Amino acid sequence: MILIALLATLLALQPIKLDRGPFPVEQAFERKRSMGEAAFAAEVDATIGRLRKRAETTGRCPSPVEAASAAQLELVRRTSDLQAWTRSQSAAEAALAQRRELRALYLGGAQVSAPYGLVGRMAARAKAEPNPRLAALYRRMAEDQFSRLDSVTLKPFFGPGARTTWEKGLDDAALAYVAATIESEWCAIDVANAAWLKADLRAHGWYRISTYGADADRAAWSIVQHARHDLAFREEVLAMLEPLWPAGETTGEHFAALYDDVAAARGRSARFGLIGECTAAGAWAPGPQEDRAATDAWRAKAGMPPLAEEIAARSRACAD
Repeated sequence: MILIALLATLLALQPIKLDRGPFPVEQAFERKRSMGEAAFAAEVDATIGRLRKRAETTGRCPSPVEAASAAQLELVRRTSDLQAWTRSQSAAEAALAQRRELRALYLGGAQVSAPYGLVGRMAARAKAEPNPRLAALYRRMAEDQFSRLDSVTLKPFFGPGARTTWEKGLDDAALAYVAATIESEWCAIDVANAAWLKADLRAHGWYRISTYGADADRAAWSIVQHARHDLAFREEVLAMLEPLWPAGETTGEHFAALYDDVAAARGRSARFGLIGECTAAGAWAPGPQEDRAATDAWRAKAGMPPLAEEIAARSRACAD
C-alpha cells in the first residue's frame, strides 16, 4: 500500500505532456484522486490552455495525438469513475461519427438543418459560382462554419443548452470531449484559410460589396476574424477596410469587430465596446474603451445598436 501511494504521488508530481499520447485512463483517475478534483481541474485547464495559446500565437495547431490527449483529460476531469468515463466517451464518439456523415452531406450540397443554414448556402454558392476565386472563398467559408459549430461555440449566441443535431443527448463530459477533439480540425482550417486569403487579397484587394456582393464580404471577413494566429495579417486587413466601411464596401459591424479585436490583441482599449467578459451569472460587461462617451456614436455610425443593448444580449449567454 505504501508503494502504491508513493507511485501515485510521483505520478501526480510529473507534468502532463500531451504530445506523448493520452494517459492510460486508470492512471489519469489516480492522478485526479491524488491531486484532488480542484487541483486536477486547474492543471487540465493550464495544460490545454498552453496548447490553445500556442495555436493562437503561432498557428501551430494541436496534433492528432495532442487533441486525443486533451479530449481524454477533459473527460476524466468531468466524470467520477471509469464506468462513467466509458459511457460518456462512447456517446461522444458516436456523435462525432454522425458529425462526419453530416459534414460530407452538407458540404456536398445536401439540404441542411439548423444551425447549419449558412453552411448550406455557402456550399451551394461554391458549386454554382463560375468565378474560381469566389468559388474557393465560398467553399472555405462553408468548411469554416461547419467545423466550428458545436455547443461551445453556439452558447455565446443562443445561451446555455444550445445543441447541434448530432450533440443532442450528450452530457457535459461528452460535450467537452467533443469540443477538444474537433478543436485541432478548425484550427488547421483557420491557418490554411488565412494563408490562402492573405495571398488572394494582396493580389486582388478586398471583396468589395459593390463588386462581389455581401456574401463574399462576409466570407472574407470571417476568415480574417478567425486568423488569430496572424495578428500582422489582421492589422493589414484592418487598414484595408478602414476607408471601405464608410463607403458601404464592407459593413460597419465587420470593421468594428476587427478593430476591437486587434486593439485588444495589442493591449489597447476598444472603440465599439465589443470586447468584454461575463462578470457574474447573467452579467456581461465591456472592457476598457477609448472614449465611453463616444462609444454609442461610433456604434451608430457602424449601424450597430447602443452599447446597452449589446450588454443585455451578451448577458443572456452568461447565465451559468
